[in-house]
Amino acid sequence: MRKIKEKDQYIYFFRRHVDIDDVQDTLTLAVLGAQNLHGRARVRLDGWWRLDRQRRRCVIDASTSVGENIAQLFAGYLAQEFGERAFTVRRNRAPVATEMHNDS
Repeated sequence: MRKIKEKDQYIYFFRRHVDIDDVQDTLTLAVLGAQNLHGRARVRLDGWWRLDRQRRRCVIDASTSVGENIAQLFAGYLAQEFGERAFTVRRNRAPVATEMHNDS
């Protein structure tokens, strides 16, 4: 049996003048902050993010509390370092099919 649930993601888009290496450093700080809140193992298990350098965007899965915290920290750090107009962020809810197993 298949069950459909929604997966929350935040997608960040960066203007051309923003150095993508600095964005990577800022993302690393956000992940470290989440590790301080949740522990390294939980971030490794429940966190998912991807920086696409060519497309100048970053996607963070916010369907867990770990991901929500990474997204919040990242947005705050970006605004402080580069300014509010250096990036845009969009929330995306994507349906995901999961398999349900009945072992009886």
